[in-house]
This record gives sequence, structure tokens and C-alpha cells, in this order.
Amino acid sequence: MKAILKNSTEQGLTLVDNHPMPEIKSPTDVLVRVKATAICGTDLDIYKSDPDLTNRMKPIMPVVVGHEFCGEVVEVGTGVEKVKPGDYVSAEMHILCKECINCRTGNGHVCINTIIKGIDADGCFAEYVIVPAANIIKLPQDLPVEVAAYLDAIGNAVHTLSPVDVVARSVAILGAGPIGIMGAKIAKISGAREVLITDVNQSLLDIAAQNGADHTFNVSSQEGRQAFLEHCKKDRTRLGVDVVVEMSGHPTAYDDLFECVRMGGEVLLLGLPREPISINFNRDVVFKGLTIRGIIGRRTYDTWFRMLGMIETGLLETLQNLVTHTMPLEEFQKGFDVKLKGEGLKVIFKP
Repeated sequence: MKAILKNSTEQGLTLVDNHPMPEIKSPTDVLVRVKATAICGTDLDIYKSDPDLTNRMKPIMPVVVGHEFCGEVVEVGTGVEKVKPGDYVSAEMHILCKECINCRTGNGHVCINTIIKGIDADGCFAEYVIVPAANIIKLPQDLPVEVAAYLDAIGNAVHTLSPVDVVARSVAILGAGPIGIMGAKIAKISGAREVLITDVNQSLLDIAAQNGADHTFNVSSQEGRQAFLEHCKKDRTRLGVDVVVEMSGHPTAYDDLFECVRMGGEVLLLGLPREPISINFNRDVVFKGLTIRGIIGRRTYDTWFRMLGMIETGLLETLQNLVTHTMPLEEFQKGFDVKLKGEGLKVIFKP
């Protein structure tokens, strides 16, 4: 079958057309024919050979990369009862151990033994993928495959905003990538009073303005940053934003984060800085009485139900707007070039 592999620690990926078909080996395995799959930020890091990822993958290379997809079930193991051939599905690609303290206390999204498909095992940048039946998510037949292909990322946005009550509160999102724009729309349809979003890319901010953001700020200049911070503090009863969501990972955004959040505010961290960041905990955290949450993955499977519900009640149009490129799997290099140049939002491959 066709598949995109990471087969060395060198930069780049390789397309092959003769990779072995995955086979059902466990009674609970499900074989899915991939209809559409999407590039994620992690896939870009794998492409660029981020040492943390390539060192993790090296013992099992070559690895089929990719973890965002939708498809059709073609075969199931003998122990599978609730999934059948022909089902239209996606899947949670974090495979949990179900035995650690986090799994057994309802916090499987931070399972200490998580296996991630596309990193620790073969993923979905291929014609077929194997997934445990417990991880399969059945989808409505009318959900466009281009949106269903990146439910994993949508789940990141939903999970990020889920821990906080945004009703009648101000929300600032730092970073207008796909997940940031999704976050703006989610905050708005969840009842946020005001949604602000920042970025250094004006074209992304223009898209955000059409998809939930009340105010956008281009912070590529000092003047833009200052305008953002002044707006955050214009309400003299708050002197800051109620909820700040960091989705860029840029060091400057962390400076803005602690400057714009009000005392007693809440901070949600999803962006991944490339280097360690210095934080003045006394001034910026302790004496401001902040609540800070690190966000990883999705709550299995609460986030999936929330996400599908939001798609039914106002999120779908925004998700369709974020799909900027669709192409055959064979043109994967073109798709990665688009993402690496910052010219696209969600890039979809169709095997």
C-alpha cells in the first residue's frame, strides 16, 4: 500500500507504494481504509526531525506517520462487536494502558504509558491503518471527510477550553493557527463576552475575524502589542482578561500572557515553546493568584462527545473554512511545503 514513512533521523519523509498492509493481529483490532488524513504540527516536527521525536521513533523505524484521519472500516477482529465493516469512523490515536493511576481515575488523557499512533506505532498517512476497537469513534454520515480528517486537532481546541467557564467572560487567544481560530469560535459559541486573538500573520487574523474573534491584533510590531495590552486593560474593574489561552509557543506570547491576564485569572497552555522560558513566578503567578493548566491531547472520550455536539450546533462552518488545501497522498511534499511556509491552515491528503 501507499504510505508516508519516517525512516531515518534526517529531515524529511519518504513516500513508498509497496509498504506492507497492516494485518489484524488482535481480536480487538479494527482495519480502516483511510478516506482523508490531515497534517498536524507534530507531523511537521517529525518532518523536521525534532530530536525528541526522532529519538523516540528511531528504535522502530520505518514508522508510518500521521494521526489525524477518517475512514471506512473494512475488517474487524473476532472480539469486536460494536464496530462493523462499512462504518464511517475516526479514532483516538492515543492508545492508553488502562492500568496506570491516571487511566484508572478517569484521567486517561495523561496516561503515563501512552502509545501514540504515528510516533510509537504506525499511523494513518497511508491507505490503511489498524486501530483498537475501543479507540474507534463512529461518525455521522453527513460529516464532510475534510472535516472528519482532523477531528483529533478539533478535540485539542475543545479540550483546551473545556476546563474553564467562559460564559460572559473575556477570552484572549495567543496564536491564530488552526487550533487558535477553532478556540476563538468555541469560546464564542460557548458564551464568551469578548474574544480577542493575536498573531504576527495578518492573513490568519483576517480568517479569525470571520470565525468568532471580536477583536484581532497583529503583534508583529511593538505598536501592535501595545494596542493589544491596552485593550485588555481598558476595563478598570478588571485590568486584564479573564481567560488567556496560549497556543503559539512563542516566547513573546508568554510575556504578553502574564501582562494581559487579570489578577485571579485563568491561563491555559497548549502551545509548545522551542526553548525553556523564564517566568517570574513571584510577580506573574503567585501574587496575581493565577490558575494555570497545561493541556495535552483530549479527554478520552468526553472531549469527543463535546466536539461532535459542537459541530452539530455551530462549529461546522468554521471547520470547513480552515481547510485550505486538499491533495492526493502522492503529493505529500507539496502539502508539507505549504505548511512549512506558513501558507495554509489545514492540509488534507486523500490516499
